[in-house]
Amino acid sequence: MRSTRAWGAIALLLVAGCARQGTRQLWEATAIPTDAQFDGMWFTDSLNGWITGGGYAIDGGIVGRTRDGGRTWSFQSGVLSGGGARFSMGGVQFLDSLRGVSVGYGGIVLVTSDGGANWRPVRYGRSGGDGLSDVQFIDSRNGWAVGPASVVRTQDGGETWSLLVTNKSENGYLSGNAIHFVDLWNGWMVGHGGALYRSSDGGVNWTRVPVPLGRDEHPTFWDVTFTDASHGWVVGERGTILHTEDGGVTWVRQESGVPIVRVLPSGESPRHDVVPELETEPDRLSISAVQFADDRNGYAVGYYADVAESVVLSTSDGGATWRVERVVPGELLRSLFLLDAQHAWAAGDRARTAPQVVLRRLSGEESSSG
Repeated sequence: MRSTRAWGAIALLLVAGCARQGTRQLWEATAIPTDAQFDGMWFTDSLNGWITGGGYAIDGGIVGRTRDGGRTWSFQSGVLSGGGARFSMGGVQFLDSLRGVSVGYGGIVLVTSDGGANWRPVRYGRSGGDGLSDVQFIDSRNGWAVGPASVVRTQDGGETWSLLVTNKSENGYLSGNAIHFVDLWNGWMVGHGGALYRSSDGGVNWTRVPVPLGRDEHPTFWDVTFTDASHGWVVGERGTILHTEDGGVTWVRQESGVPIVRVLPSGESPRHDVVPELETEPDRLSISAVQFADDRNGYAVGYYADVAESVVLSTSDGGATWRVERVVPGELLRSLFLLDAQHAWAAGDRARTAPQVVLRRLSGEESSSG
């Protein structure tokens, strides 16, 4: 394993390389000594944060911890004793600076009461395929988690969980990738095939909501977020961004400025390794996460899988227009956390031989001096 000093030097080289591009950098890339996929991220304030994930060479999942706003990170692997390489931690949320909840492979739920130093399992799923990918609490007691096979709920801060929904033919094989409740009763869930669901009874029953997609469009939706009961966004494959201003009664597409087809950097030639007779087009942008600080200011992250490159998008007009704030070669960004309009972080999965990185949005003063 490389020394801390070596990794610090690599991080400086990454930032310096970005500065040589001649553009004002809004996001700093910090190299980290891991090779994991981080699907969960949470910050309790501008300094203290966690990222959660796993990998094929990591037994029992992995947690990253920062105490300086993402400038440096420490890591703990083997979070679930005996979890094996298949176990990976997904979404995570901290209820305060000490208590946090993370969900993952096999429907397992882990909780910590000491700021992430130790984690203990409080729930196991029915099988290895009963995974949970996302978790959301609306207060210190009430939370929901979702995965491809089920929706579960807690009313005691994550200690016990009740099964609300299972994936079966009777409900159209309902499954979800992300979930968001605006209060105790009204929630939203997104999944595969352009599926957006709504619940008005705390997650017991779900109704599929019509969205403005073409007949041949069936993108997987990866994330959903609301800033209040009226304003919400859904993101997914092929650069899809949907928005509502009336509590989900109607949805509109918001893709102005979104680089759905990758923009070739100056001097880079188009790829010619696609077999013509297969008529395979380059991958479109898959937007994996979205968060808004208010009904105007938000961020989204996504990636082009075929070239292993990610982008960070931002908007200041509620998603009516988007702009690229950072291009990140060699990374598949999957997680995003927005504390406020000026503090945001992103992480994901290393896809090339370069070091894995965590992104931190720089303050106005930092970006100007960089």
